[in-house]
Amino acid sequence: LTTRSREMQAKKLALWLLLAALLAVAGADEASEDDVEASGESGEIGASEHAKTVTLFPDFPDQKFTQGQFIDVLCGFSNTGDKSFNITLLKGSINSHMDYRYIQNFTEMTPFTEIKEGDQGTIYYRFFPDPNLEPREYVLSLTVDYIDADKEEFQTVYFNQTIEIVESQSSQNSRTFFGRCLMLALLAAAGVGAQTFSKRFGGKKSKASAPSASKNSGSANEWLQDTNIKGGASSGKKASKKA
Repeated sequence: LTTRSREMQAKKLALWLLLAALLAVAGADEASEDDVEASGESGEIGASEHAKTVTLFPDFPDQKFTQGQFIDVLCGFSNTGDKSFNITLLKGSINSHMDYRYIQNFTEMTPFTEIKEGDQGTIYYRFFPDPNLEPREYVLSLTVDYIDADKEEFQTVYFNQTIEIVESQSSQNSRTFFGRCLMLALLAAAGVGAQTFSKRFGGKKSKASAPSASKNSGSANEWLQDTNIKGGASSGKKASKKA
């Protein structure tokens, strides 16, 4: 095994031990205790008072899940009763944080794991949030279905809390690259526009000033011509006097 593989195995082993310790010490997750309900006359399936759970996300302990990645969850299940439990179904869903509106259901798993009376076990579940989900807060709901030795059905919501979907690093890099390309395109367009404007209006200004220069030049020539004529006449008179 490589060094990286050994580190991963050691990490998983530590997490499993931590999960077992939490079950042994705490006995139950506070959230799951609030959800404990016996099966009522309405026929709805509730949680068994002898089922205690605790939840752990090994890769995302802060409950901030990265877009486009699988999420592993470990459910520590403790049976404090005198009858064994058979885990029949694991499922989950993502719901709106505002009004608990359904958004996505995850793939169901059927582990068929037995948790004997007075025993503890760890249930593994994996789900994949839609990569197109907008990065923000959602409510994640995870449930486990199980039956006891008398075939009585139960269901425990072992996780029902707010989580956050965060943008992946690749998405952030793509957005930064696109923003830079857009900025370069805008700068290039601005440069071409400025050059076109300069050529169009600068050329007209040059053409408009050319006749004025010609006119001024012509006036100067006329003035010089008159001066030369007068000068020539004056010179002629002086020459005739000398003669």
